[in-house]
Amino acid sequence: MAQEAKFKLINYKLSGTITEYLVKLHDEDGEVADYHITDYYNKDINEITSTKIWELSNRIHDVKNDSRLGIKILGFITSEHFYRNDVLESMYVKEMEDKIDSHYEK
Repeated sequence: MAQEAKFKLINYKLSGTITEYLVKLHDEDGEVADYHITDYYNKDINEITSTKIWELSNRIHDVKNDSRLGIKILGFITSEHFYRNDVLESMYVKEMEDKIDSHYEK
């Protein structure tokens, strides 16, 4: 019987406008893969401007953020790392406030 895929946050490091994460995935088939995720922030460190995901193996593979795997990895990191979750929430609130403001400006 196949087991459920599980992620584990191995490590993270904040350095200036960059946060790096190392995540291990144990997939349903028993395979293990490591992923390196980098969040790039604006200069005020209050908005994520870009995110890159790489699978670390004998050659590095780029993982698309909007792929099924990319969405699962980013969802896992967001739930595990308080700061990323807070930043994404504040970005969402700002976006909604901007939409409301633009609606009333019409």
